[in-house]
Amino acid sequence: MVEITYQMVLSTLQTVGILVGIVYYITIMRNSQRNQQMQLETRQAQLFMQLYNRYKDDTRDLDINKSFLDVEIESLEDFQRLYEDDEDFSRTLAALGGFYEGIGVMVREGYIPVRLVALQWAGVTRRFWEKVEPFISHFREIREFPRAWSETEYLYNELMKYLEEHPELKT
Repeated sequence: MVEITYQMVLSTLQTVGILVGIVYYITIMRNSQRNQQMQLETRQAQLFMQLYNRYKDDTRDLDINKSFLDVEIESLEDFQRLYEDDEDFSRTLAALGGFYEGIGVMVREGYIPVRLVALQWAGVTRRFWEKVEPFISHFREIREFPRAWSETEYLYNELMKYLEEHPELKT
C-alpha cells in the first residue's frame, strides 16, 4: 500500500497550482488577443468611416458626374486639354486622384481591407481608373513623376483580384 506523505501532498498541490496558473495565463492571453483584434477592427471601421465621409463631402462639393466621370475623353490631346484648360476637370481629377491614392496606401499597408473598398466603392473606383489609365503613362512622363497614381493603380489591381474571387460584388 502507498503511504501518503506530507511531501507527496505538497508536490501534488504545487503541480495543480502550476497547471491552474498555466490555464489562467492562456485564458488571459486569449482574451487579450480578442481585445486587440476588436480594437483593430474598431480602428479600421473608424478610419473607413472617415474616408467615407471625406468622399461624400468631396463628391458633394464637386459635381463628379458633370465635371469628370461623364466627360468624354477620346484621345491624349483631349485629356491634356481638359487637364490644362478645364478647372472643374483638373480640380476633380486631383480630388479623386488624391482620394484613391490615399485609399491605395491604406489597402497596401493593411489599414483597411480591400473588401471594404469593394463593398463601398467598387464601381466608382473602376470607373475612375479605367477612365484615366490610358493617359497615365504620358501624364507620368510629362510631369516627370513616375509614381503618379501608382497607389490608385495598385488599388484598382487589388480590387479587380478581389472582385474575381467574389463575383457577386461586381457592379
